[in-house]
Amino acid sequence: MVQQLVQLAGKPPHLGPPKTPTSRRTMEMGKVVSESLARHFEIVPPKEVEILDATDPRKPQMRMAKLPLVNTNVDPLRRGYAGQKPRNAAVAAVDGVPDDFGYHGLKHYYAALLIHRGASVKTVQLALGHSKPSITLDMYTHEWPDAIDRTRNLVDEALGEAAAHLAAV
Repeated sequence: MVQQLVQLAGKPPHLGPPKTPTSRRTMEMGKVVSESLARHFEIVPPKEVEILDATDPRKPQMRMAKLPLVNTNVDPLRRGYAGQKPRNAAVAAVDGVPDDFGYHGLKHYYAALLIHRGASVKTVQLALGHSKPSITLDMYTHEWPDAIDRTRNLVDEALGEAAAHLAAV
């Protein structure tokens, strides 16, 4: 990601730099996501709009840009509507997610999914673009509840093996 759509209250949207240096990254995606996006782009192709590009704040300029996640019936730059169709499809694909679940909620879902499938703090940090692992831990420590149980079990296993070895001697 080298730029993002910035929407500040009371101001027109513009392109700007990513929030932090670690936000500037290649975002990995698997086959399911890649194929879903490809199908979406066949149905709703990126829309070209004129927009202020302030990615380099020293040289802001108006230019044409293709915005990939747009709704065919709504101005793609209108806050709250950009990418509504793919967001709705993503929400519908996950059981139990409320209809009003937004993109930020999907980001938290993504983080929780990675954690609950065994991803390390470092992996989640890099996937989310956090500048430090401590940011990831501050936000998602509660998603690693089995860490205490896992630690207890590792110690029990190690000491159990040692006790079994001593008993055999």
